[in-house]
Amino acid sequence: MGYSKISVTIPDEMYNDMKEFTSRERIKISHLVAEAIVDKLRKIKEERFIQQVNEVFRDPKVGKEQRLMAEAIVDNADLEELPW
Repeated sequence: MGYSKISVTIPDEMYNDMKEFTSRERIKISHLVAEAIVDKLRKIKEERFIQQVNEVFRDPKVGKEQRLMAEAIVDNADLEELPW
């Protein structure tokens, strides 16, 4: 995997907080920033996926099919076997 350099502008207070944190935790600022970007992108992708799923379930036909499937699962489940 290759690496690329970027330049960003952030408030001084945020930079000072980052420097203090990375110094205390003995990690590089670039590592902290990369982790933060990875986390943010993961959250965005998860939110988009949830939106897509919700869009599918807005369709009354799909909702009805899912309710029927859930009812069939419940009807065939032995609740005595469940761990809770």
